[in-house]
Amino acid sequence: MMELTAKLATVGDFLGGGCGRAPAVGDVLAFSGTSRVDRFIQEATRSGISHVAVLIEPEPGAPLSVLEATGAGVTVTPLAQSLGEYQRDHTCFYLPLDQAFSQSMVPALLAAYYAENAKDRYNYAGVAAAGLYDLRRLREHLGHHFDVEGLADWFNDAGQRFWEGLCGLDGKYKRLFCSQLVTAALLAAQLRLPGPPEAGLVVPVEVCRFGIYAGAYQLNGEPVAEPFRVAGLA
Repeated sequence: MMELTAKLATVGDFLGGGCGRAPAVGDVLAFSGTSRVDRFIQEATRSGISHVAVLIEPEPGAPLSVLEATGAGVTVTPLAQSLGEYQRDHTCFYLPLDQAFSQSMVPALLAAYYAENAKDRYNYAGVAAAGLYDLRRLREHLGHHFDVEGLADWFNDAGQRFWEGLCGLDGKYKRLFCSQLVTAALLAAQLRLPGPPEAGLVVPVEVCRFGIYAGAYQLNGEPVAEPFRVAGLA
């Protein structure tokens, strides 16, 4: 994993190619927010990042879009529209892939991954049952830096009952699966992620620490000194 600091830029800079290069397929967006869901994820992971997404071309030649897991399921949204919505109540960060990693991926496979998992076809209940929120494994994975006790009150079941109960509280909790989606999509596109990581155990801030980026840019809000820091980690 790597620690990144973020240079200050604007959404306009980013869309115009002023953040090192033009945005491209496989680049990652990260977000810090203030909603109940955002605060819960940030507190649980001892970090300032609550959501991540990846850029794709849904079809050959189509404009860049944002692939993410949201309350609406697995969706794609045109890039400018997505950022316009997020910057209202989130601090947005852009993480362009390093050239070597960008060249190793197959963009068409990223689009195919979306097609296979679009909307509610993504197996959210199966992911939970497979151990995405297996507290013992997460404890081992993240050590004392993960608020296992706080999560236990929320994630005390698995499978369909778990998912139906959680979404009954707030459908936006599908965003809890965003980091697994991004990790699995990048792996499906043959991006050579160091490790590689076990997608089901990746939390949002870890996507920002994969060590595959050419840099990082904060696109709005007050400057954040260490946006991808995990409390307690060097």
